Amino acid sequence: MNAFHQAFIHRFLRPMQVGWFLATRQLRRSSKGTTALIVFIMVLTFLNLVVVSGLLVGLLTGSFDQFKKSYSGDILITPKPGREFIEESAQTIAYIKNDPNVANFSARYSVLANVRGSLSENAPAKEKANQAGGAIVGIEPSSEEQVTHFSKFVIKGQTLESGDDNYILIGANLIKEYSSFADVDIPGLELLKKVSVGDKVKATFSLKGETVTKEYVVKGIVKSKVDQISQRMFVIDSGLRRLLPVNEWEVQEIAVNAKPGTEPAVLASLRGFTEGKLNRVQTSAEAIPSFLRQVEQTFKILGNALSSIALVVASITIFIVIFINAVTRRKFIGIMKGIGIEPRAIQFAYVFQALFYGVTGSIVGLFITFGFLKPYFDVHPIDFPFSDGVLAATASGSAIRVAILLVVTLFAGFIPATIIVRRNTLDSILGR
Repeated sequence: MNAFHQAFIHRFLRPMQVGWFLATRQLRRSSKGTTALIVFIMVLTFLNLVVVSGLLVGLLTGSFDQFKKSYSGDILITPKPGREFIEESAQTIAYIKNDPNVANFSARYSVLANVRGSLSENAPAKEKANQAGGAIVGIEPSSEEQVTHFSKFVIKGQTLESGDDNYILIGANLIKEYSSFADVDIPGLELLKKVSVGDKVKATFSLKGETVTKEYVVKGIVKSKVDQISQRMFVIDSGLRRLLPVNEWEVQEIAVNAKPGTEPAVLASLRGFTEGKLNRVQTSAEAIPSFLRQVEQTFKILGNALSSIALVVASITIFIVIFINAVTRRKFIGIMKGIGIEPRAIQFAYVFQALFYGVTGSIVGLFITFGFLKPYFDVHPIDFPFSDGVLAATASGSAIRVAILLVVTLFAGFIPATIIVRRNTLDSILGR
């Protein structure tokens, strides 16, 4: 054994062994109630670190998940800004059909329209027209159902079926009686009034200088926490295509779901096929509006700020517990120093105690988080107006927070132990 190893054993290993022995004896002889209370505080600190920030971020995570499942699919193909339709739509659709890694897809037509309902009974001559503007989306019902389970968004009436050329579904946020914005005075916002299932509405399209009108019967009201559902109207694609005077085979959106584990391959394949064309091929995460990403970052910062406060509280708690423990045992510490136990071993003893509280609290916190809270919120998400909030907690993120908590705990135990140990041995023994 060389000199370095001997020095290491003398300086660290033996003091650690002695410190471990002293720590285990002190923990066994300490008050069970006090120990349980300290561990409980560490559990609360861990939950504050993981759960509070996880719920804040989970608000947006739930929104992103709904965006993917209800609208974009795994991959969303749209025209580049300034373009009205996906270039070479028919060829792109044929390519998607022949890709063995594609599970299902939905091609959608989309055109802006003004939809007029009937005026209220005995309406004054100067009453504003009962109308709303928005996008009318043409869908193929069976394909859309496979991609987004579209029928679950119908809150009143029935979903579209093949052959329903004269029927329309209207988003809840376009009808005053159903809209989330009905009680807000927004300049320029027009909502349909007293329009429900079975009523007739007239849609007016303006395309390439041509005006086309079509009368529809309202077959249902659709509502979702995704704006692309609640603020749009839906008709059968074949019926809408016959109304379009030009580019009747060019679609505006294609939502694609890949088979499990093949999304990167499908994405690369589609991007390769559309290279050079004026189209955008995006994953669901890329297609999410940028302002939602900014909100997510803000929530992360807010969660980290709250977690920092919890860490400060935990470190102060551990500091006080270890400091009081060391002060009350000052005479015993002085005697141990007097009989030859190294001060470093005594410091290790209190550091090990602090780590015990931190490790035990973290283990219990992990069990509560992943054994109870996360499964619960996955099944029973928090109902917010814009999303179903979940607990966004991951194993890697929790491991980082556990490491931070243990480091803080280590220093919170080391500092007071060092303060007490450095006092004069004789003064400690005599209680001076």
